[in-house]
Amino acid sequence: MGEEFVSESLSRFDMSYFTFRQLQRDHINFKESYADKFENGFICQILINYMSYAQENFCIDFEAAVESILKNREREEYSNGARITFTKALADKMGEFEFTNRDDFKKRPVITYILKSFAALRISEREKIYNYDIFKTIEKAISDNKLLYVKISSGFEFEVKPYSIDVDDNSGSYYLIGYSRRKSSDKDYECRSFKLSRIMICKSRYIESVLSARELRNAKEICEKFGCAYMTGNLTKKDIERSIVRLSTRGYKELFLKVIARQRPIPVAEPKTVHIGGEVFYELEFDCSYRQISNYFFSFGNDAEIVSPLRLRERFIDKYSEALGIYRSEKDEQADINMEKSGI
Repeated sequence: MGEEFVSESLSRFDMSYFTFRQLQRDHINFKESYADKFENGFICQILINYMSYAQENFCIDFEAAVESILKNREREEYSNGARITFTKALADKMGEFEFTNRDDFKKRPVITYILKSFAALRISEREKIYNYDIFKTIEKAISDNKLLYVKISSGFEFEVKPYSIDVDDNSGSYYLIGYSRRKSSDKDYECRSFKLSRIMICKSRYIESVLSARELRNAKEICEKFGCAYMTGNLTKKDIERSIVRLSTRGYKELFLKVIARQRPIPVAEPKTVHIGGEVFYELEFDCSYRQISNYFFSFGNDAEIVSPLRLRERFIDKYSEALGIYRSEKDEQADINMEKSGI
């Protein structure tokens, strides 16, 4: 017979460098903390949810792939090895598959295969699988028109009338979109979004929540206008936040067009070419949120200049000044140390 299949036993698994680094990224994305070693709960949640996802979407292919791994097992070279406690929940979930009855069944190659398969998925699918129970709760509430209770990682609690759960085109992450207000508040509901990976608790209130035609239309327009990631409440389609950004040749042709794609805003027209001091610059006009402009262009440094509006330009000045203050302080301290050493 194959390996004894019991819970609360230690099991090994292996990871390639790619899988290990991908799971490190996911630990930051989903747990909001760095991990050099992964805790038991993190790995078990991935394994259990991946198998649940496979059962509902590609069970036959998953079973066949695992059986092939067991039948033709060859030792691969892995850069990382680890152990987990095989919890009852994990044992029960894996026990639902036929491959656990094979004489050659071993947990180690199955765990390794699942983690490898999980790491190969795009970020939105990994986020969905890791938060699969929450994702399904949201889907059902949308289908049944039920009010949701949502608690996010910052600790804030909300009542949410769900509209949809969609992937943001720029970030690649899932967002719950709906009308929300703080728990127990008597204020009006506002259209906003919640990043799936930052939702810690999500439960149906089993209270009917039907959005009006106006609310449905407004949510659709705001999502199309600002994107899932920038629905912050009290926005309407008329809340057009226009801005003009002047880019250096490097800033436009290299950073904007080629290098920095994440959260890239789309200009409303062809860039305007301007000549200043013998150099060529490109002025781009945007109508996305100021938050998106800030998040995207701040990393450009001196290759991007906010031309308008003034308050956004001043925000960049303040941020750069604060950063400069840190380095100036370090430079002054080093100068004092050098002076002391030289006896000045």
